[in-house]
Amino acid sequence: MLDLLLPLLYSFSALGLGVLCLPIALSLHFQREGLPANWQLLVQLAFLGGAIGLGFRLNKQHRFLVPVFLGKAMPFPILSLKSKVNKTKKESKTSDQVTSPKSANDRADKSQKGGLIGMLRLLLKPGLKLLISLPQTIGLKQLSIKGSVGFTNPAQTGTLSSYLQAIKYFKNNKIKIDVGPDFIRPGAFGQLEFVAHFHLGLLLLLFGRFGLHVAYRFVAVRLLRRQPGLI
Repeated sequence: MLDLLLPLLYSFSALGLGVLCLPIALSLHFQREGLPANWQLLVQLAFLGGAIGLGFRLNKQHRFLVPVFLGKAMPFPILSLKSKVNKTKKESKTSDQVTSPKSANDRADKSQKGGLIGMLRLLLKPGLKLLISLPQTIGLKQLSIKGSVGFTNPAQTGTLSSYLQAIKYFKNNKIKIDVGPDFIRPGAFGQLEFVAHFHLGLLLLLFGRFGLHVAYRFVAVRLLRRQPGLI
């Protein structure tokens, strides 16, 4: 029996590690057209490299949850979400002021300062390394902006058109911007698409490294009686 369970356990473990190594696709699609402006927002979160996931569609009247398959939101099945209005009751709270002797306050302040410095010694340097490494877990795949922008003053729209023409000469494989002036209707109209990949496996490794650094500094303080620097 164990001869069959162990290979299955190893297989599922390898499959789980493989899923963690695959990126999670996060995409945002926003569209605003017409007067009065009708807008629509679609947020998708897909796993297995964007193969399958869940999307949230939002507009002025409705909110839906839709399945995502191969990066596309499926037309069915759709789960409608209804917002409920919760009435909040305001409650008055009274606070009692307790006076303590000055010596007790001084001792409490010193203990708080010592505890704060000790916490900073443990967490500050590993935390900064974690923050610096976090951008590595997110990669931009596509940013596309297509539409028009206009002001009530045509002179301002004409001034803006020169800047928009300069932006069109900016060429990038991942970033595409095609925005033109609109002298008829004021406002911003068009479509925005943003797609990024989020690496969950790398994020878990970074948090594991953060935990090891904090544990090492804790052992150095408690057992080796060393005082590591803040940075």
